[in-house]
Amino acid sequence: MKSPLIGKFVIVRCHNAGVHAGVLVDNDGREAIIKDSRRLWYWKPANGKKFLDGVSVAGLDESSKVSCVVACRHLTETCEFILCTDEAAESIRSAREDVNR
Repeated sequence: MKSPLIGKFVIVRCHNAGVHAGVLVDNDGREAIIKDSRRLWYWKPANGKKFLDGVSVAGLDESSKVSCVVACRHLTETCEFILCTDEAAESIRSAREDVNR
């Protein structure tokens, strides 16, 4: 069964690879491919929300630290996919890259 999230901007939690955000291209069991991916090194939800659910709804606080955009990323050992609102997706896409990583 294909995921209903394919083609949508999502946050992906992985067992060993951390937290990523991007457009879900494919998902097979615990593996996923996302495009226009950003790693969320340190994330804090905007507007006082809580947890990754808050990031998926309100986006990132300015203090969050994210990577550059990677065209395509193959993730293994995924454990959670969270659909983002348009507001959250834009916040993650436009977040300033943390050049210290």
